[in-house]
Amino acid sequence: MTTAYFFDGVSARLHTVDLTAGSAGLRLRGAVERDYPLAGTTLAEPFAGAPAVLYFSDGARCEVPSPAAGAALAGLLGYRKPLAVRWQERIGAALACLVLLVLLLAATVHWGIPAATERIAAALPEEVDRTLGASALAALEHQDLLLPSRFSEQRVAQLEALLESVAPGDKRLRLLVRDAPQIGPNAMALPDGSIVLTDQMVRMVIGDGDLTEEASAALAGILAHEAGHVRLRHSARSLTRASLMAALSATLFGDFSAVAAGAPALLMDLKFSRAMELEADDHGLKLMLEHGIPVGPLATLFETLGEDEPEESWIDVTSGYISTHPASHERAERLRKAAGIE
Repeated sequence: MTTAYFFDGVSARLHTVDLTAGSAGLRLRGAVERDYPLAGTTLAEPFAGAPAVLYFSDGARCEVPSPAAGAALAGLLGYRKPLAVRWQERIGAALACLVLLVLLLAATVHWGIPAATERIAAALPEEVDRTLGASALAALEHQDLLLPSRFSEQRVAQLEALLESVAPGDKRLRLLVRDAPQIGPNAMALPDGSIVLTDQMVRMVIGDGDLTEEASAALAGILAHEAGHVRLRHSARSLTRASLMAALSATLFGDFSAVAAGAPALLMDLKFSRAMELEADDHGLKLMLEHGIPVGPLATLFETLGEDEPEESWIDVTSGYISTHPASHERAERLRKAAGIE
């Protein structure tokens, strides 16, 4: 006989009872008087220092605080620890499970998510690209990150003509020239086919002069690169990958805030991977060669940009993939080599 606490499964009221266990079953006497057969009684997984919990077939339960009585009940009911419990009590098995879990997560991140990303992104309709692009542009303008261009209509028309000179025939693109003091010299491709070119980038290329052939070729190369991002749907692929990574993180740590974040806001913070940047470089190079645009000025521009980049640290050299964009000197070298320029 031992003291136990009975809950009838209907209310939260605690009933103190004397529990007697034997081969005939379980007998409760005191505030409640009930009898239960052993066959319909289950014992919850025991935890050290916690009461043993008995569940009955009518939905009631009984908590037994005495460790000795709990052990006796486990023997009487023929309780056997689940395989997972027996494994976690053995250091070797627990370590093996940990190693397998780490390998599974690594394989999921390295192979599973990229494969799923490509399949999901390929199945997304183009309407998704248009919606995401419009939302991202509206958000950038709402935050005053993109302001009306300070260039004349004639200059903007010249820049639009440069995009037309490298635009792939199967993709509709539009150029948005914008003043962006907070962003600086930059160009970005939105999923809907809009390519944003900042005044600051144009001024960095042409200086105070006019659109020379060399400057036009360099800007055309930048636009061809961004057209590659649009043509290869890098935004949709990056957004899908980021969402899958957020979902995996939420599954592991229970925080779904990143998954619930608005896609346009997430899109604004995305950066293309090194592989995507090099892929866009190759696509842009192909467009330039197809339209007879010299590649040298773009390679020279990358070399100029590389002069302002910090020197590579040991981690950049040994793990260059950590960086989002390839180094400018590396991109210039790849362009010259691909175009056959010494």
